[in-house]
Amino acid sequence: MQETIIKYLNELTADSKKRVTDFFKEEIEEFSLLISKIIIPLQHYNSLNKAPDKDDPKFIGYGLMTKGANTLMAGFELSLNGYFWEPPILLRNVLEGFASAWDIIHNPKRMELWKDHKSFKSTVSITNAKEINPVIGPFYGLLSNIYTHTSQLNASPSVVLVEDDPKLQFFGFIRNGKENIRQSEIYLCLIITFMCLQMTELCFHQYSKEHETIEKVPGEPYFNMKVTERHKKFVDTAMKLFQDMIENPSGKL
Repeated sequence: MQETIIKYLNELTADSKKRVTDFFKEEIEEFSLLISKIIIPLQHYNSLNKAPDKDDPKFIGYGLMTKGANTLMAGFELSLNGYFWEPPILLRNVLEGFASAWDIIHNPKRMELWKDHKSFKSTVSITNAKEINPVIGPFYGLLSNIYTHTSQLNASPSVVLVEDDPKLQFFGFIRNGKENIRQSEIYLCLIITFMCLQMTELCFHQYSKEHETIEKVPGEPYFNMKVTERHKKFVDTAMKLFQDMIENPSGKL
């Protein structure tokens, strides 16, 4: 077994990832755009605030979102590496972090709880974030109930059908010709990253010249959400993939 694991780490994982990466070229391009649009305003904020006030809500939001961007990348890489159960666990953590950052920046009472080290509950931020996007809560529930909290729904290892015969998936290895079985994990990454970009742009809009997911209301200090044609096909595909699971989280995977 040890020799098999060494072979997997040294050879098979690279081959498997390359095939999955080649299969999801458009999705990789979309993810790279979304994650770059998250990172750019955060970097711009950091470059203009070399000595920030540690109690500034934006400084706290910057830290949470920068950490979250890295975790988004980790979840996406795990998906490209063929893992099934593991990426959504990271995505749940990311969604909590970005929602908390948005909440701290926009709600002074939540900032006080954070600053005073009182009982700041990130799940409250998830609830508050429905103001931004009503599907944040349902997707958080999906990530929690189906992937993260141990239950009968997630008690089995990942399997793949080989000529109608279910085979245990060996770590993240994807058999040749089966690359499409990770579509759900890839699109979970895309829809969660899109939500995180919405929250980033709402918090750091003044640090970006252009916005992907928000637009200013003329004459008002408010922003509306937008889904451009560039992103719509990915958002729509994700919603179609997960609509049934969101509406019936106790159903079968």
